[in-house]
Amino acid sequence: MITNGIDIVRVESINKIKKLSSVFTSSELEYFASHKSIETKAGVFAAKEALLKSLGVNLSVYSILDIEVLHNNGMPYFNFYGKLSEYIKKERLKFSLSITHDEVYAVASVVCYTI
Repeated sequence: MITNGIDIVRVESINKIKKLSSVFTSSELEYFASHKSIETKAGVFAAKEALLKSLGVNLSVYSILDIEVLHNNGMPYFNFYGKLSEYIKKERLKFSLSITHDEVYAVASVVCYTI
């Protein structure tokens, strides 16, 4: 099985999130502290939405906080928690994530495949 998901976020819309900890994990918030651009936050948010689209589910099924976007030498990847982590292990899913942004938009693309 191979699926994909893509999401685009208007960067300024991130300012409408009243409590960042309701959308981003503590590790993501730490990353944002050292990468102060709002574009980075928008890119991570778009990645979470794109992941859900690649799975064909919505937030009523899993918590957005069960999805974490981390970086290794600048390359983004996912970490999972809770019921979502269990589902991904059970289904033997892997993901390829790409994020890009400019001053106006952030876009994320996720390819989901089984191993």
